Amino acid sequence: MSYRAFTDRQGNRWQVRPQARREWHFEPLPGNPETRRVAVPPGYQEDPFELSDQEIQRVLDSARPAGAGSGRPSPFKDERGPGPTKGSPSKRPPNWPFKD
Repeated sequence: MSYRAFTDRQGNRWQVRPQARREWHFEPLPGNPETRRVAVPPGYQEDPFELSDQEIQRVLDSARPAGAGSGRPSPFKDERGPGPTKGSPSKRPPNWPFKD
């Protein structure tokens, strides 16, 4: 798949890269001081070549910096805290059949 080059309203050049069905990456081209951004494309279009410059500008305006996360807490976050460290007392019951 080819990538679309796009110039935003500030004159910065970007390369629009569809990474997945629901994620586009905006990569800054040489001379663009901005950082990489990630956006959700409009639901009615999966190909950036099908959008006008104004529509892509709206997608870029809604983009977040790459690596910023989704803003939602992870459902896999371990909230129990760190486990026992070496030398700390074991949390096993005293009648545990195995030795440490």
